Amino acid sequence: MKPVLSIEALSAGYGGRLILQDVNLQVQPGEIMTIIGHNGAGKSTLLRAIFNLVPSRTGRIVLGERDVSALPSDRLLMAGVAYIPQHRSVFPRLTIEENLQMGGYLVRDKALLAQRIDRVLNLFPILKTRAGQLAGMMSGGEQRMLEIARTLLQEPQLIMLDEPSIGLSPKMVDAVFDNVRLLREQGKAILMVEQNVRKALSISDRGGVMELGSLRMQDQAARLIGDERVARLYLGRR
Repeated sequence: MKPVLSIEALSAGYGGRLILQDVNLQVQPGEIMTIIGHNGAGKSTLLRAIFNLVPSRTGRIVLGERDVSALPSDRLLMAGVAYIPQHRSVFPRLTIEENLQMGGYLVRDKALLAQRIDRVLNLFPILKTRAGQLAGMMSGGEQRMLEIARTLLQEPQLIMLDEPSIGLSPKMVDAVFDNVRLLREQGKAILMVEQNVRKALSISDRGGVMELGSLRMQDQAARLIGDERVARLYLGRR
């Protein structure tokens, strides 16, 4: 099976300071790949570098069979790469339905956009029942759900999630991870950065451990959970 995403020797940084060093990884269709590591290890920079939001970058990024290394962020979105950042990105003064309309701004065919909005609302019933509510009145977890739904309107091949559970209640963490599983069931490739290591790896197919800007380890998620060093450093197991 051909990977949706292939990263080859990716290095990136800011203001002459190298954050990522020679990162190589692949993400397959219908796979959740989670990157774990301590704060400052370079996890979020990895996603930003893939989405061409880091000023200094070398290496090769391939989407399917297409080299997208030089594409700006808006062109990457059109090519099939979606990025949901750590901080909330909904429009708080717009309704849920209006947020979805904004998310589909690249879809020129209004009938097609209406079909896609209807499809994602059926996937996320809570959004459908509250379509007229202002997004700013939703909980953090519900806003994250809206961000995920909005992303699907562009029908991306790859969805990158930066700390999707941050700041959420345990109940909403479960709901958000259920949504991530749903994305996998839709055949999407998921590259996720997450501090809730145990929860994230439990729903993932594979994982990677980032330390000091390098991917030190990549393996099946179940093996990483059982790895003694990973358990000690990231799962709080003695």
